[in-house]
Amino acid sequence: MSTNSDNRAMGENLRALIEVRIHAYDLLRRNFWQEPSPEFLQSLIQTEQMTSFPFSDESSLIAEGAKDVTSYLNELKPLRDETFDQLHWDYTRLFIGPNKLAAPPWESAYLNEDRLLFQEETLQVRRAYLKYNFLPKDYGHEADDHLGLELDFMYQLGLLSLDALNSENCEDVTAIHRDQREFLKGHLLKWINQFSQTVIQSANTDFYKGMAKILSGFLSLDLKALEELSAIEI
Repeated sequence: MSTNSDNRAMGENLRALIEVRIHAYDLLRRNFWQEPSPEFLQSLIQTEQMTSFPFSDESSLIAEGAKDVTSYLNELKPLRDETFDQLHWDYTRLFIGPNKLAAPPWESAYLNEDRLLFQEETLQVRRAYLKYNFLPKDYGHEADDHLGLELDFMYQLGLLSLDALNSENCEDVTAIHRDQREFLKGHLLKWINQFSQTVIQSANTDFYKGMAKILSGFLSLDLKALEELSAIEI
């Protein structure tokens, strides 16, 4: 028989895991949706967030990626304009163009045999978004299956699950975690390893090589975290 103290402890453990996942998705979405700003890079250095990235003690890939990113930033302290230029051009060459992209950041570029955007893969992602009235920035102009948007969707669902937990809406918490798990399995995990390997092979900076390792390692472990969350009775 569980006691009130047991239930409180379980609730706090659940909240802690949700908050850790929100933090991780926030860092990842900001890194892959746009080039990092000077303010963002300074915050990474000052807070040393990368040295303690979630699940790094459970994944050698995350730990290795965090070490790459941290070493890159530490070697360039204090940050100068040439550092930002280096990262700007690496991000542009990898993910924006105008030349052929070294690492296209769209799901359909890896799962569609013609590597075309705005195909069935994009529509499937859009349907997942619409269930939660999630309207991506630049809707209609940027394909919905952009990595940054898919990560942002997982981040937004994390916030919703935390709100539901705080409101003691157990059914919503369970449903949101189920949908996060299905989105991971049905979308992100189907292409992210190939994307990450492409970035690792193509990036000119250890910053993006490291972030790609973290991305791949974290998403794999997050599926296990969501399975653990689903097993918790609240």
